[in-house]
Amino acid sequence: MTMKSVLKTSAFFLLLLFVTAESIKAQKVKITTSPQSAKIFVNGVSMGAGQLIVTVPGNECVTVQIVEEGFIPETRTYCKKRGVSPPPKTDYFQLQPDESYTSSLQSDIANNEIVLNVKSDRTKTEAWRIIVSTILSKFDVLENNDEKLGYLRTSWVGVTFKANTVRMRVIVKQASDDPLSYKIKLVSENSGRSGTSFSADEQYRSFDRILKKYDGFLEEISTKLKN
Repeated sequence: MTMKSVLKTSAFFLLLLFVTAESIKAQKVKITTSPQSAKIFVNGVSMGAGQLIVTVPGNECVTVQIVEEGFIPETRTYCKKRGVSPPPKTDYFQLQPDESYTSSLQSDIANNEIVLNVKSDRTKTEAWRIIVSTILSKFDVLENNDEKLGYLRTSWVGVTFKANTVRMRVIVKQASDDPLSYKIKLVSENSGRSGTSFSADEQYRSFDRILKKYDGFLEEISTKLKN
């Protein structure tokens, strides 16, 4: 091989190394979110909110998740590898509202027992009739109904949304005989995903909101028992 050939070959390999090195250099991506209060997670670690410059190392991938209560989370993955489209220099996340929040209200009564006091001259049978009829106006099926024990539990009812499933039920327990009173709990839970079966207990967790259609329900039953 002549000196000229050696020089050409060396130059080729140097160029190849240069191109390879360039292709795997780290790249920065400027992330901007809406709403600006949305939290930015990089590979599962909270790194800020609203705006962040994310570094994507060469030959690696980075996952960015944007999270804000009341909105549907969004996740994107950026890779700086050969054969993969390079990350953009800037990226904008416009989170969409979560309908399970716009269709519900935050409430202190969710998952808390509330005492229902009964008018002093009202019998237990009368009080129970009021409780059952009022509950059946909102919940179709009673899973358990025992007037003697003063215990009632409805079946689960709920709504499936695009990114969440919310289920609710009512539980009533007699608190005392004299004076006659009951405790009622409006149980509210969500699964964090769409289409979850209402019977899949292990997939639900407590939800501190109630569906709007049940707003005022406990006040209604309390007023009927006291008057």
